[in-house]
Amino acid sequence: MLDLRRLEILHRFAARGTISATAADLGYSPSAISQQLAALEREAGVALLERTAQRASLTDAGRELAEHAARILAAAEAAHSRMRARIGTVSGRVTVSCIHALAPALAPHLAALQRAHPELNVVAHETGSVTAAAAVLDRRYDLAVIDDWSEHPPAEGTGLSVHRLRREDIVLALPTDHALAEQSGPATAAQLRKIVHHETWLCAPVGQLSRAAGDRYLTAVDATPPRRWEFEGLHILAALVATGAGVAFLPAGLAQEQAGVVGLPLAASPQRTILALTRTTTREDPAVTACLQAARQALSRGR
Repeated sequence: MLDLRRLEILHRFAARGTISATAADLGYSPSAISQQLAALEREAGVALLERTAQRASLTDAGRELAEHAARILAAAEAAHSRMRARIGTVSGRVTVSCIHALAPALAPHLAALQRAHPELNVVAHETGSVTAAAAVLDRRYDLAVIDDWSEHPPAEGTGLSVHRLRREDIVLALPTDHALAEQSGPATAAQLRKIVHHETWLCAPVGQLSRAAGDRYLTAVDATPPRRWEFEGLHILAALVATGAGVAFLPAGLAQEQAGVVGLPLAASPQRTILALTRTTTREDPAVTACLQAARQALSRGR
């Protein structure tokens, strides 16, 4: 009989690609991961890895067993969740990830949940929206709270449940002393072209979802900022707008809560969606359900 925990290690190795990354995910040393994979090879009776001095990779048999492992682990998790649902106790370990801009709103709710259920252990991490779905599917996280800046947020995929928590408009964030700060109507394309020409444009680095969405909107109205400052984190951008350093596209709620900032509506305003991602195999798990409900309470309404 193949050991379930070793199948989990093989599954994680198939997803991460290296012994060191697998070890970091699971909290083991690389040598311990190598030993467990070697033990799984003995159980299977076939070579699962090709090893060189520099790296290890899956053999054809290893890839086949990893595919079986994914189905076996999903079935085992679904069965475990169903049994936990029968008991109904909110307990055990739940790993939650969240983009850092939303963590201050989510954290108090998760802390209160732990106080209400002493047998529950919530392990919290910061994550990026781009990699969150893969991390949930390969069981690094049980719940991921992310934002999506596309016109059509992702639907449920194989093994993934997508929960929409909130959708909000994107606005042009200006300092309160800006000439357009008291304008009631949306910014026109002509105004936006003039603003980005004269002001420093504040945005996330290339590769961030907010940057891609903002650039799409600017391209559509033929506005090309000659000066850009790039910073990680929407709260940092909001704080910089408040100092008068420049202007930025921000979620309406964030612009409203930042002192010294006014959010000017945009014509055909883009939007962002706050999502929670879980695995379909944990939908009946009381602990995961409780953490998801905490996220809904924290983030489903504008802040």
